[in-house]
Amino acid sequence: MLIGAPRGGLARYAPIALIALSFLVLLAPFCFFETPPLTDYPNHLARYWLIAGGAHDPILARFYQIDWSNAVTNIGVDRIIALFSPLASGLIQGHIAIMVAAILPPLGVLTLSYAVSRRFTAWQVIFPFAAWSTTFLMGFVNFQIGLGLALLFASIDPLVQPRLWKGVVWMRVPFGLVLAVDHLFSLIFYAILLAGLALGPSPFLADAWRDRGRRLWQGGLTAAWCLIPLAILAGPSQALPGAQPPTPISLGANIGAILFSAATDKLATLLSPLASYNVFQEITIVLALAGFLIWLNRRRALTAHGGLMVAFAGMAALAVLAPGRLAGASWVDRRFPIMALCCVMAAVQFRPDVPRRFGLLVGCVALSVVGLQTAWVGWNWGNMKDETKAVRDVLANVPAGATILPMQHKPTLKVRSQAPAGRYMFLVGDPTFRHMDTMAVPLRRAFVPNLFSARGLQPLRVLGSWDGVVEHNGGDLASVAALSRSPRPGDPSYVAGWRGRFDYVLVLNADMPDWSGPFRPPPELTLVADRGFAQLWRVARRATP
Repeated sequence: MLIGAPRGGLARYAPIALIALSFLVLLAPFCFFETPPLTDYPNHLARYWLIAGGAHDPILARFYQIDWSNAVTNIGVDRIIALFSPLASGLIQGHIAIMVAAILPPLGVLTLSYAVSRRFTAWQVIFPFAAWSTTFLMGFVNFQIGLGLALLFASIDPLVQPRLWKGVVWMRVPFGLVLAVDHLFSLIFYAILLAGLALGPSPFLADAWRDRGRRLWQGGLTAAWCLIPLAILAGPSQALPGAQPPTPISLGANIGAILFSAATDKLATLLSPLASYNVFQEITIVLALAGFLIWLNRRRALTAHGGLMVAFAGMAALAVLAPGRLAGASWVDRRFPIMALCCVMAAVQFRPDVPRRFGLLVGCVALSVVGLQTAWVGWNWGNMKDETKAVRDVLANVPAGATILPMQHKPTLKVRSQAPAGRYMFLVGDPTFRHMDTMAVPLRRAFVPNLFSARGLQPLRVLGSWDGVVEHNGGDLASVAALSRSPRPGDPSYVAGWRGRFDYVLVLNADMPDWSGPFRPPPELTLVADRGFAQLWRVARRATP
């Protein structure tokens, strides 16, 4: 039996207090880190700085231009940055944007949960845990904000129906248009959520086949409203995702890493909503949370919205079936698991008859889980503080207008597993320092060849002959071994002819051994600064053959 409820009027407000405290815990790390080491975030931050006025600098204007015809989607934050550029710099707005990207998805889950249950319960204390997904830690700013907006917009349907049914139906079009401008995946998420809500709260599998078909038809019709904003956006546009030719994917030289990546890709995909810096810790968390849910279910404490559970199942299936890359976007399949997690969190509820004391016990446990995961993320960010400082220190030697070639020491899989905490996702996955070189744009007004500038995805255009050799999708950094050999297929396009193009070489992860052995710098390089993790080399320029 469940433990009896406490007496006293204040007890009814305890869940709200725990929920508020959980969201405050989530925001804590952002008070201590000016530039959180989120993989793509420095690259976005450099673009925000250019949008807010940096592109008008005469030194940088010969390299970069803000061209809003270059993209019509994936630009939600970019538009806001431009709007508020007279009031705040791109760096300040970028920090605000990354905080919003963290808090908005769990806040949207909370809103949708309340909309379908009309209750605040201690179960909702766990929602901020969803903030620390792989897609957030990779720095997918527009995508994360789009998730939160989709959840907030979807919650309006159950809140205002049936009193304003016609009004809310037509509101789906402007809502969908906002989401499409922000990120196409957020529009897809909105459509799936609307379909789930239209299916109704009753268990789907308990219905007869005819009733299931009727509910699915109703859900499909509701989701179809999202085709209207998609048509509005796509109709006149010539710059949709995929307009930029795809960047060849480098498989690297480590066959063990290739095989490991192929064998674990879908497992990493399914774990991505809960995965961060150490795969073993994340597996432990998944098992613990699964056990916690099983225990709650055995205590008959949980119920669920049937339609949203169907939506959850659909997104889980898409996570398995979707390709990794599509239409210029990467990590396509890993975007669906976090959608599925947000959906199932909103769908699951405490039963109305759960005693308050039991609910508060669950809420305290949930708050502890959120606090531990937040502390874990903050600890890894703290471990990257020295690396970030090292990059800033060596870049201090770069004059304005210089061109910088970014490279890295690329360790083997075995060595990578022993790297300092925070440098790699999942312990051995994507390097979190991949785009730290882009800090040179706002800090030193220098040029780097890997700013996000893909046609159809970003409003940034690279000018002149540089546009033919840059990596518009960012790409991975090449090993320093590429400096001493002939170019190979899969090398970043800017590596070929580097002696005639770049003034400096910035080497990251320099305190770890490269897979090719000790770095033997070509005679054209002279060491300018060495801070362990980051090295800066001056290039004796010569004409490109």
